[in-house]
Amino acid sequence: MAGNISLWGGRSVGRDTPLAQASMPALAKGQLHEIHAQGADWAAALAFALTMGEKTRHGAIFALRTPRRHRLPMVFSGDGLALLGIRPDRLTIIEAGNEKDMLRAGLEAARCAGVAAVLMESEGRFADYDLTASRRLVLAAEASRACVLLLRGDAEPRSSGAQTRWSIRSAPSEAWEAEAPGWPAIDAELLRYRGGPAGGRWRLMWDEDDGRFRDSARPQTLSGAVVPLSRLRTGADGDARRHVA
Repeated sequence: MAGNISLWGGRSVGRDTPLAQASMPALAKGQLHEIHAQGADWAAALAFALTMGEKTRHGAIFALRTPRRHRLPMVFSGDGLALLGIRPDRLTIIEAGNEKDMLRAGLEAARCAGVAAVLMESEGRFADYDLTASRRLVLAAEASRACVLLLRGDAEPRSSGAQTRWSIRSAPSEAWEAEAPGWPAIDAELLRYRGGPAGGRWRLMWDEDDGRFRDSARPQTLSGAVVPLSRLRTGADGDARRHVA
């Protein structure tokens, strides 16, 4: 529709509508999305990336990373993936020797038919990811309809062909009655929205029934005991666990 922007949740808003009052743009299929986070918020960014895309119960998910330089390795847990609504057998984890190899492998994965999502993790500058590389990822995503997600840790945003660019931070949960701890929450800021306005910010709360985050301004439903969101383990022995709070 001319002059309108189609947003997540089925709503449309005009270009003069404040984005803070609108629904969030989706991490849509067939597009490239960038998610920025600091080291302490990495688990929150991973959970956002894995749950806020357009829902699909089928198709492979590729997670690509390089050896960690600045923090303990974060290991996917089958229990944590199940909490996020993802069957562990859909996930293939690839550890590339360097960022250039990871980018090349991610591009090849994004070109494959039947791939639901390609998730790449990077730290710092990531020199090989430039405007040309991002456009190749966009073309691959458009052709295969895969959702391509690039997590950038401790990095400054740069020009790219990404449809959306986000900054994700952990946030305090909203307490229930008798000060019982609420569901995990995050702050999401939209830094770039290709073809539309940016600058929106949302406080998102975990929705166990839907298996994703939702705008905390929406009505809450209280059900059962609080369950850790991601159960993403840190460290080679898996003794320490990092949770989204």
